[in-house]
Amino acid sequence: MVDRAEVCVLIPTYNEAAAVGDVIERFRAVGYENILVIDGGSTDGTQDVAADAGARVVQQSGEGKGQAVREGVGLVETPYVLLVDGDATYRPEQADRLVEPLQRGDAGHVIGDRFADMQPGAMTRLNQLGNGLINRVFSAVHGQDLQDILSGYRAFETNSFHKLSLSADGFGIETEMAVECVRHDIETSVVPVTYE
Repeated sequence: MVDRAEVCVLIPTYNEAAAVGDVIERFRAVGYENILVIDGGSTDGTQDVAADAGARVVQQSGEGKGQAVREGVGLVETPYVLLVDGDATYRPEQADRLVEPLQRGDAGHVIGDRFADMQPGAMTRLNQLGNGLINRVFSAVHGQDLQDILSGYRAFETNSFHKLSLSADGFGIETEMAVECVRHDIETSVVPVTYE
């Protein structure tokens, strides 16, 4: 049984007003009440939409997703963080499957594998090929097949995150987290998720 009170849902955003309210409401509907939105200076009302949906909203001090994640985790006071994009490509209803391995003590980091249930049109063929190549190179270099190191849907122990040496400001943060988990021997699990 997942203790959702031990989890902060962290959502880095930039101009996500069209989707972020629905994302937050769906997480709250399945029992995740602690939701932190780190917004990178949206001009479309994202911050107001997120606040109205019940999230705590913080204006990002820097730029880029990687910086937003580092800043956001620094504000988290729960033992676990669930990281998700604000564009409604992931299902909040699948959050428990990412949190469970952490709370069981089976992993310090959990990656949601988008390729397990990729919906039609969710990713271009070129992006699928590029992602596949990056994953194969990672596996060959690090000797560990994590299926989908670029996934934006993942959960981790807050304490283990602070052990990682992360510097990427942009979307490279996902790859960097995977590399650092291997480097620091942080047990990493992969679970199937739907990508829309």
